[in-house]
Amino acid sequence: MAKATPGKAKAKKKAMTKSALYAHLAEGTGLKKTDVVTLFDKFLEVIHQELGPKGSGQFTLPGIARFKLRKVKAVKGGQKKINPLNGQEYTTKDRPAHNKVRVLPVKTLSEALK
Repeated sequence: MAKATPGKAKAKKKAMTKSALYAHLAEGTGLKKTDVVTLFDKFLEVIHQELGPKGSGQFTLPGIARFKLRKVKAVKGGQKKINPLNGQEYTTKDRPAHNKVRVLPVKTLSEALK
């Protein structure tokens, strides 16, 4: 078997930063970078409204993703259980109710990435 040499490790590409995304979109659309930032702020505002307490609980960003809000109920703790890794007994804690946001790609994006 051949050993991997440390100098020839495959370099992983870095993810695009928020600032780089704004600059790229501004360049591609001919808008100012501040206009692109304002647009993203408005998108975020709409998502907060739709997923908030007075919203529908769903939001679709056309061609990209669908956001769904799921309410998770509270879980009562106080049960005694055994940790399977070390065999020690522990008592579970209460977990409060909370909301989870699920982001699902839409069909067109999923098919484009295959």
